[in-house]
Amino acid sequence: MIRTLHSPRSFPWSSPRRLLLVLAWAVLLAGGVAAAQGGAPDGVDAPVVTAPSTVDAVVANGASAEEAADAAVRTWLARVPIGFDQLSSLDAEQLCRELPGLVTAPPPPAGTEVRFDDRVERPVEEENVKVFTYAAVRPVDQLDVVEVRLELRDGQWVDTRVGFLSTTELSGVRAWLQTPAASWLFVAFTVLMVVMLINPASAVRRWLRAGRAAIAEHRRLVLFTIIGLFGLFGLGVLTGSSLPDSCDVAVLEIVESAITSLGATAAYGSGDVPRAAATTFYQNFVVVTLSVTFTLSALLGIPGYLYAAASFFVQGVPFGLIGGGTAGELLALVVLVLLELSAYFLVVAGGGMLLATVARRGFGQLGTGFSKLLLMLPIAMVLLLIGAWYEAVIIILGF
Repeated sequence: MIRTLHSPRSFPWSSPRRLLLVLAWAVLLAGGVAAAQGGAPDGVDAPVVTAPSTVDAVVANGASAEEAADAAVRTWLARVPIGFDQLSSLDAEQLCRELPGLVTAPPPPAGTEVRFDDRVERPVEEENVKVFTYAAVRPVDQLDVVEVRLELRDGQWVDTRVGFLSTTELSGVRAWLQTPAASWLFVAFTVLMVVMLINPASAVRRWLRAGRAAIAEHRRLVLFTIIGLFGLFGLGVLTGSSLPDSCDVAVLEIVESAITSLGATAAYGSGDVPRAAATTFYQNFVVVTLSVTFTLSALLGIPGYLYAAASFFVQGVPFGLIGGGTAGELLALVVLVLLELSAYFLVVAGGGMLLATVARRGFGQLGTGFSKLLLMLPIAMVLLLIGAWYEAVIIILGF
């Protein structure tokens, strides 16, 4: 666990978890993270946890694992939410102590009931680790499952996570991406894309040429967009580097929780390069680019710019925690960032092309402007496909 390490800035770059946490953060946007982690049911305010923000309660010597699990759930249920207005009065160090609990281990909504008689121990392969689940009912009679994870430390069972299983368990497409079938299909898709890129007469090559022409037509706008968004990302990196050392663990703990909820931890931990690449490409292209960036940019560009400005600044913060890498490792990271962020920024710029076309020629040319935005997608797809394989290789194989 990250919390057991003294300072993330002192992590060796050869650490697989260190690389995974920092590199995988490049695929995340605030909307993607929120969608993956879920939230409180409709009509129920999302809780904010008070100190201690991380779940790490020690049970007295002699307590059984079952007793420790029950005690952890009761402590979780008894937490008192506080408002964001109160958080705004905290200094940086105090706020960083609250962040992990605020994002990764919030207390349950008021009225949540846990059935302690329905406790079930789940099988785990890790030594000195036990996992228990409980049937639970959220407000508005929404059924759920509460999971408690315990670790044996110095003869005591310590809970390292308490929360709803629905916020961490992979389902749907994200679960399917962990299967061999998904890996083989992604390999086949990659081969098909390579064949089409080699063939000058293919549809993909035609789209890329048309996209390049659209970029040339709006080169000043595209250049302004890319420079501006990279500048905001760099400002996020600078902000991360200036945070107190006490914030390092908090920020990276949030990153770890986020990439776990997206399936990246399971994919990269498997050591399977196609599986990791497929998971990364799905998040990068389908979730971030198509579902979020493209959709917002299609609304005459402005929402896409506003969203990108905020989200890419936030994404830069964890990169400010990097330190101690070799020149080769830093170069590998820079290449990855350039590949993936350039893809996102081009789609945002496509929204700018749409807005500029309408502003110059009127709403009668809305279709023309929208087609320019669409042409940014094949370019982004190719860049993100290369980035997905590159990221999987450098993390898993250590290149």
